[in-house]
Amino acid sequence: MRRLNRKKTLNLMKELDAFPKVPESYVETSASGGTVSLIAFTTIAFLTIMEFTVYRDTWMKYEYEVDKDFTSKLRINIDITVAMRCQCKYSISESFETL
Repeated sequence: MRRLNRKKTLNLMKELDAFPKVPESYVETSASGGTVSLIAFTTIAFLTIMEFTVYRDTWMKYEYEVDKDFTSKLRINIDITVAMRCQCKYSISESFETL
């Protein structure tokens, strides 16, 4: 009984293939096609190995140096907003009237 269940499940899985196989009449093997495939596979494998090698051999090099030029100044711009009430002599309307 269990074997029949497995066979049904296997047949069901074959029918649910999301990417159906290409019919055999469309497939044509040739020596040039095999050569291109081998060259492409070799190139991809070589590039993958080289990228992994570069990734493993890369090191961060930190260099610190004391600034010996005491005459130079570092310019720092600061934008500050202070949330306080403004205590002005003139109101806004009075300042426009004088213009």
